[in-house]
Amino acid sequence: MPHLPDDDAPLELPLDPFASRSRTRKLVEQLPVVVYVDTDELEASTVYMSPNVEKVLGRPPQQVREDLWIRSVHPEDREEAWRQWENAWTKGTPFHAEYRVIRPDGEEVWIRDSSVLVLSESGSRLAWQGVLEDLTSEKRSEENVRASEARYRALVERVPAVVYEMDPDDERRTLYVSPHVEQVLGYSRAEWLDQPDIWIELLHADDREIVLAQHDRHSETGEPWDLEYRLITSDGRVVWVHDRAILIRGRDRGAAAWHGVMIDITVEHDAKEMLLLHQEELERRVDERTNELLETNELMGLEIGERRRMEDELRQFEERYRRLVENMPGIPYLWEVGPDVGSRSFTYVSPHVEGVLGFPPDRWDASARVHPHDRERVTDAAAWSARTGEPLRIEYRFLAKDGRVVWVLDHAALIARTAEGDPLSFQGVMLDITARKDAESKAEQAEDRFRALTEVGPMVAYTYDLAYEDDAWPPSVELTYMSPQVADIIGYSVAMMSNVTDWRAMIHPDDRERAIGDFERTWHTGADWNVVYRMIRGDGEVIWLHSLGRMLARDVSGRPWRFQGVMFDVTAEQEARVELERTEESQRDALHGARAIPWAETIHSWSSASTSPAWSTPTTGHVSGSPSSSPGRRDPGRRPTGSCGATARSDGSIRSADDPHHGARCRRSGTA
Repeated sequence: MPHLPDDDAPLELPLDPFASRSRTRKLVEQLPVVVYVDTDELEASTVYMSPNVEKVLGRPPQQVREDLWIRSVHPEDREEAWRQWENAWTKGTPFHAEYRVIRPDGEEVWIRDSSVLVLSESGSRLAWQGVLEDLTSEKRSEENVRASEARYRALVERVPAVVYEMDPDDERRTLYVSPHVEQVLGYSRAEWLDQPDIWIELLHADDREIVLAQHDRHSETGEPWDLEYRLITSDGRVVWVHDRAILIRGRDRGAAAWHGVMIDITVEHDAKEMLLLHQEELERRVDERTNELLETNELMGLEIGERRRMEDELRQFEERYRRLVENMPGIPYLWEVGPDVGSRSFTYVSPHVEGVLGFPPDRWDASARVHPHDRERVTDAAAWSARTGEPLRIEYRFLAKDGRVVWVLDHAALIARTAEGDPLSFQGVMLDITARKDAESKAEQAEDRFRALTEVGPMVAYTYDLAYEDDAWPPSVELTYMSPQVADIIGYSVAMMSNVTDWRAMIHPDDRERAIGDFERTWHTGADWNVVYRMIRGDGEVIWLHSLGRMLARDVSGRPWRFQGVMFDVTAEQEARVELERTEESQRDALHGARAIPWAETIHSWSSASTSPAWSTPTTGHVSGSPSSSPGRRDPGRRPTGSCGATARSDGSIRSADDPHHGARCRRSGTA
């Protein structure tokens, strides 16, 4: 807009733009635009400017007239705006330009400047008459829509799956496909979009008819699409994909399109393929497929302006990407790096956060809900990624709204940098791993209990494997575990016990052959063992060990392979047993060497006259002439020990009362 003179200064112009000032000026000044009239000069002067210029440019008409028009134009737009004005002024053609103006408060205002040359009746040039229109709201709306599209496109194109949009017509033309298609099928996105029917061409021959029939049926009914089928990659490989899609219709029943995602399930499908080959259900489903085709493409009935069409498409893209992101498993998010690199500011969080942590996205304060024990570690990791741009990958805990502790795996990658090259924004996803962490905790507790049982108890637990070399016997022993108490009980380290030769030499020579024979018998048969033997400790002391155990597994040839056992120190018990046997033997020798007849007899309860001898010693044969093992039965009518008379021997001889020993016994008993 050219330079404007003072409204009160006299101006001699061949044209008075407002001859009927009271009527025309009132009408012009109520228009929602700024109306102006300039002189026909390259650096023109302003004849008139409507008062609402202050609302648009932040300057009253008086101040605008005093400044050169080109100085208020944004520096980046100034050269182009002047070039267009110079061209229009030179040729006398209408002037149209869009540029930014900087208001006194520093705000940028987008202006559409349009003016035409006014000619006299004789055709001479008189002045330029034009309007200034404020486009700021419109421009900002366009920029916001573009930024939103870029954000959602970045989210979709980094999802580890093939995201697509497809027409439901016979050609199945692909409208959009994510770059991940190249990793799955070997075709670049450009190659995929250049060939409209590439999806049909890549269908496996055995699946093409079934898949196309299914696709037609779902296009007709509008039901969601969910199917597994095969595609041929660029290098000829067969890839199984799981294809899920929803038919999205445009506004007012406009054009429809399939919005879907294809996930590579080749590995999973190969694992279950053998089970599915023999199922008759699959054959019945193939027979039931129909070959009917129905064209469902609807053409748009109304044409809209270029700008509105672009805005509608951008809004549709935003909605499409938003739906794709919000239906993903986990909690996708966008993180903008701020001045405080340790505190994360999320510009987007998936609504799925409410299902995991109980907070809607607009009320979730991530930093405040991190578990206190993990907060410093998470802050340090986020700050390190924000400074270096390295990916963030960390496991930590959140406190859910209901008080639960939720473990998450947080993985974020850098997606944008500033003009200076510093990290600007990250895209990430949080996965709920609480179940996995609970399982790991239980496993650790079980391991701790087992370790406490085996490494603290008064025993030595051990496991070992047998290694067979052809037909050689015995097999070699590979110790896989032995509890540390072995050093206290046996006096040898675990390393020495793992050497079979050293271990055999530690067994007492008197027990070695027997103990090793018992162990090798177990190695032959796989039966349990229960062996008590002596071992020589590291300090030379002889101790008794009680070893028992069992076989756990056999090798691929069916031979005993893995064993588990325990050893107890039973030295005290064995020494007590030996001492008891030695004492009994000494007492038995003392009784057998005495010149007396110890005896015992049983008096039967059913008859006072019925008795029988119960025990005697070998001395009985020397004294009575009867062997101790057969003392015979006494006559209940006789009194063999109550009389001091003569006593009959078993050989018929008579022991006289004159026997000095016999008399002595009579005297002790008080008889003559």
